[in-house]
Amino acid sequence: MSLRTSLSRFRDAIPVGPKPKIIQPRPPGVLATIPKSLDQLLAQLGTRKPIKEKPVNRSPLKPPPKKIKVYKPPCPAPPNSVLSHFTTTQLKLLDPKGLRQRLFSRNNKDSILPGDILQIRFKDKNTEPFAGVLINIRRRGLDTAILLRNHLTRVGVEMWYKLYSPKIAGIDLVERKERRARRAKLYYMRMPKHDKGSVEGVVTRWKKNRMLFGGDLDGDSGKKGKKGKKVAKK
Repeated sequence: MSLRTSLSRFRDAIPVGPKPKIIQPRPPGVLATIPKSLDQLLAQLGTRKPIKEKPVNRSPLKPPPKKIKVYKPPCPAPPNSVLSHFTTTQLKLLDPKGLRQRLFSRNNKDSILPGDILQIRFKDKNTEPFAGVLINIRRRGLDTAILLRNHLTRVGVEMWYKLYSPKIAGIDLVERKERRARRAKLYYMRMPKHDKGSVEGVVTRWKKNRMLFGGDLDGDSGKKGKKGKKVAKK
């Protein structure tokens, strides 16, 4: 068999199907070819510079970061140091005029120093005032305290007192030391060689001088005197 006869038989064996459809041309405005990338789409639309997408190097294991909305706090921000803010507010309540702060401040030239004799008065009338030599000043903000030493019935007694305690009515300076002490803590006064002893004599002399010059120790003697004069006139 020749090649022509084999090809003709093969042609006759193929079933004849419907005629292929004629593809009509697309109207203008529609893309002639489907773009395979964004650059081809922008080039067909007629843009000047096609936008190139930046590749993002992300590991397949880590998910993309989530954007969290941050809202401003409704209340004002707290101070830098909460402790300093608390101390200032409490000092305004306990010592509004700032007299006790000036008495023991280091910047004040006339401040009270170790070696001076002090008397502490209390708001409770049943408790007697305590006087003694100032041995130590412990500066701790609100917890500032002073240590006084005195003799009661020939026995040395030391008492710690909070400077800003609401139980204390006032602190009186009875006598200053002649020379400034070389130490901040006069614990050597516990020894019998340097012990000053009782301070009652110094306190009684200070009270007499204060009464003579018209001083008011308890804050009520002046009112009682005025009432007495009015009664005498009547």
